Amino acid sequence: MSNPLNLDLRARAELLTYLVVSHLLARQMTGEWLSVEHLVESTTLWLKTNGGGADVMQRVMLSTRALDVARGLEQTLGPAVAPGSVTALFCENLRLDFRSPVARDIYQHCLTHLVDSGCF
Repeated sequence: MSNPLNLDLRARAELLTYLVVSHLLARQMTGEWLSVEHLVESTTLWLKTNGGGADVMQRVMLSTRALDVARGLEQTLGPAVAPGSVTALFCENLRLDFRSPVARDIYQHCLTHLVDSGCF
């Protein structure tokens, strides 16, 4: 079975959310944002785990936006992304736990960001 090379809007928003939360987690644990290498690894992991296929341009676009979105959310969400809270956004299999209101809020922010920037 082959995967399409273009993700739909919801899949792009999910991938962006995953990358944003990964950035926030790295920031909490190390004080630094994800390196380019770790960002590529996180993108690849999400695509493999979710059976998605994104062309290079989609991957680059989402990866570059993730840091800007994470920086903005770090300031606006404050305590919701405080130390210890971001790890709770992941399930044991490194998937985002959308039962969490914070994960849903970050997803909605990412979806709105993509729509507002014309990336749909």
